[in-house]
Amino acid sequence: MPRRPATALATTGEVLRLIRTGEAVTRADIGRVTGLSRPAVSLRVTELLDRGLVVEDTEGPSTGGRPPTRLAFNGAGGVVLVGALGASRTQIAVCDLAGDVLARADLGIDVEDGPGVVLPLVMQTWNELLGDRPVSQVRGVGLGVPATVEFAARRTESARIMANWTGVAIPPIIEERFPAPVFLDNDVNVIAIGEHRAVYAGEADDLLFIKVSTRIGAGVIAGGEILRGALGAAGEIGHIPVRHGGGVLCRCGNTDCLDSVASATSILRTLRERGHEVKTLADVVALVRGGDAGTMTVIRDAARMLGEVIATAVNLLNPAVVVLGGDVAETFQPLVSGVREVVYRRSTALSTRNLRIERSRLGPGAGITGCAHMVLDHILAPEAIDSPA
Repeated sequence: MPRRPATALATTGEVLRLIRTGEAVTRADIGRVTGLSRPAVSLRVTELLDRGLVVEDTEGPSTGGRPPTRLAFNGAGGVVLVGALGASRTQIAVCDLAGDVLARADLGIDVEDGPGVVLPLVMQTWNELLGDRPVSQVRGVGLGVPATVEFAARRTESARIMANWTGVAIPPIIEERFPAPVFLDNDVNVIAIGEHRAVYAGEADDLLFIKVSTRIGAGVIAGGEILRGALGAAGEIGHIPVRHGGGVLCRCGNTDCLDSVASATSILRTLRERGHEVKTLADVVALVRGGDAGTMTVIRDAARMLGEVIATAVNLLNPAVVVLGGDVAETFQPLVSGVREVVYRRSTALSTRNLRIERSRLGPGAGITGCAHMVLDHILAPEAIDSPA
């Protein structure tokens, strides 16, 4: 391994990063990579052992004499609490420090009831999932909510979309129950993070995730990192107006927003207006399977409008992959095919040369995975490890 100046990787947090990534798995490795002295390496490793972040694992290969002791990141050294709130379904989980789910519950929560109702239920569920684990093991908390979030300010900025959540500083409420760092983001952002980290990391660092469900939103991964924008409003693709939308009023106050003409809510509303008794997407599926031509037209129209907006985003962002998720995309393959056809036809040749348009591989679990990584990326970062307790 190349030797680096001791000043480059002199901290305990940087040593943990080397162990987590596998770049250095013995004390000797750490010394060679960082240039630190043996006592300095020992001091940092001892601190990580004492904090439960590293364990001494199986013995490494010997080059003669006593084999060196290997060091491994301790995923069992604590837990993170995560929750992915959606307009129609919510997942709550406890994960270890490797991001693996230890316990999970799926809840039927109406987010329109507001934070006064929803947050106590979420926190009660975390308590139940923790079981016998002490609260002191909680290293961080991550929550995705179906609202615009000003990430740096740690509050929702939903405006007219979810009025009873507007301006709510959620982290301080959770920190009263669980004294650990709390991170809050838009629900589609955390899904995009989860899909990227679990499926496309190292393969596609520029990704556009589109959630087509009760509402429509997007999460943008650029250069391997989530793109939130100046105030957290990046990805509001659902409020881009479409052509020939029919003058439908959107809940944001504008007309013909993509959200108001191509979401699950819109599909159900349109079919009801045309005389079909549909309550859920399962009813729509039954009509499609029954060969109802009018229902297929509604699905194709939604795909066309969705594809036109995504084509614009592809021209602007040039992602390597577009991932379609959410109830509608997961249910209707014709919608995915229709989007793919429009995007390839309307986007530039260069932006679509190697573009892949795929359905989500993680499905509903992407939100939990993304929330866990959002938390872990912060609490295990070198600067967080090195900061005073």
